[in-house]
Amino acid sequence: MAVKIALTLTHINNILMLHYKDFLATLVLGFALANSAHALATAQKQAVLIKKDDLAVLKESAQQWQQTKPQLERLLKLESELQRTVDKLKQLNAQPKPQQTNHLAVVNTNALFAVQVGAYKNKAVLEAAIKQFQSASNKLEVNTEQVLIDQHTFYRLKLGAFKTKEAAKDACKSLINNNTCFVTYYVKTPQS
Repeated sequence: MAVKIALTLTHINNILMLHYKDFLATLVLGFALANSAHALATAQKQAVLIKKDDLAVLKESAQQWQQTKPQLERLLKLESELQRTVDKLKQLNAQPKPQQTNHLAVVNTNALFAVQVGAYKNKAVLEAAIKQFQSASNKLEVNTEQVLIDQHTFYRLKLGAFKTKEAAKDACKSLINNNTCFVTYYVKTPQS
């Protein structure tokens, strides 16, 4: 569509440029003719002389104008359609983008306990485990803790944020069917 419009606009532009000089001549002669017609209509009738060559040019220009009139009307119509399309695109660009919502469970700020489900020496393995717990039907908050033990870095994977140790034990019991887990202290490092 854009190529077709561009070709059409180029074609019309070429037509307009070819007839621009003729149009100016027509315009000047038209004003002269209008002024002479107005002068004839007034009480002081004055005659205006036009050479045959000028009259022929004027008639030819008027004919060319009549021939290009439908093309110019079509150009004006295309221009208004193009302007409406530009306005619609501006509106679409101006619309605010929907905000992404975080589907993780709300973090309990008073939490003291969490359920540890793994400890890893390799961060890539930790990331894979995080994805596994996030993709499962897990509604517990996923967080990690980095610790240094005997000059080795371990990454602990923890689930949930519980106020009481009993609540953490209950969550661990429900997870024990699938994983080994135990209750530990909560560390606020949520993973999104």
